[in-house]
Order: sequence, then structure tokens, then C-alpha cells
Amino acid sequence: MLIVVSLIVCGFVAYMLFNNKNMKIYNHYMNRKKKLEESVNFFSATQTYANQNMVIGINQEEKKICISTMKNGTPVPLVYKFNDIISCEIIEYKVNDTTTSINNQVRSQTVGNVLADSVDKVIGNLSGKAAADRINRIDLKISFNDSQTPFVLANFLFWEVSKDSEEYKTASEDVSRWYGIIDNIIKSRKNLSYN
Repeated sequence: MLIVVSLIVCGFVAYMLFNNKNMKIYNHYMNRKKKLEESVNFFSATQTYANQNMVIGINQEEKKICISTMKNGTPVPLVYKFNDIISCEIIEYKVNDTTTSINNQVRSQTVGNVLADSVDKVIGNLSGKAAADRINRIDLKISFNDSQTPFVLANFLFWEVSKDSEEYKTASEDVSRWYGIIDNIIKSRKNLSYN
């Protein structure tokens, strides 16, 4: 009987410690997100996206983009004019440390269908293995006409997930949406320069 009670107490303590650790991680992420959001309070955005790794926003009227990422635990916001944006691409990092840019595939299809229909093709027709693949990072690489900061990696996913998970689906939809926004800015600027 004493052994059963001891096991129950140990199980309860382990459960509480595990939940406490998860709560600390959650609070850490929320504090990072809050710091990042506060770092761009000066920027009046018409559209924004924020997570614990970065904040990105655009102001359509002023034709500016703002991105804030963490450097050594401190948010570093950068503001650029739309004219300074050179290119953007989505980069996925597979668990085995290979990266895949889906930039060209994105340009040839509508953004909404990219990750749903063609990630397997982009990564190399993995078909049956696609569900087993694991990703540990998804970035939107935005290149600028700036010698000091030629590009920024806007991070949408920074932990290991299966490609058939809800986290992957959500991150993929978010990064595709922002790829589309920035790609449209680049295309509309190019169209204006031809007119």
C-alpha cells in the first residue's frame, strides 16, 4: 500500500513539474512576443503579424515595411521603403539540416495553393515520405537594397514538427500569406517602373 501511495505522489509531483516547465516556456515566449511588439510601437502598420521570434508589418499608405527580430535577446526593428525590397523567398529547414527554397514554385502558382499542393514537388517528389518528413524551421527571407542588412529572416516556425501537423499547416499558411503580400509589393513596383 505504501508503494502505491508513493507512486501516486511521485506521479503527481512529476506532473506538476512538467506543467510548471511548460508554463515557464509559454511565459518566456509571450514575454519575447510582447518585447517585439513593443519595439515597433512607433510604426503605424496597416497589416501586422507577430510571434515570439519576429514582428512584421506594412504601411500601405506610407509604402513602408517594418521587421523586428531578436538579436542577443533584444528586439531590433528595421524599417524600409517598399522600393528597397529586392526579393523574398520561403525557406524550409528539414530536420536533417537541408534547406529548401520554394521561391520559384511560389511565383508560378497562386500563393494559396503553394504549400497545400506543391511542397512535395519542391522538396523532391517525396510522395509517400512527405507525411513522415519533419521540419524544424520556416523563414521568409526578405532581401533589401541595404549593404549593412542585405536580408532579414522573418521566422514563422522554430521547432520541430511533422509536415502533417496543425503547427506546420498554420505556419505554412502564415508564411505564404506574407510571401504573397511582399511579392505583390515587388510586382506592383516593377509594373509602375515599366509604365
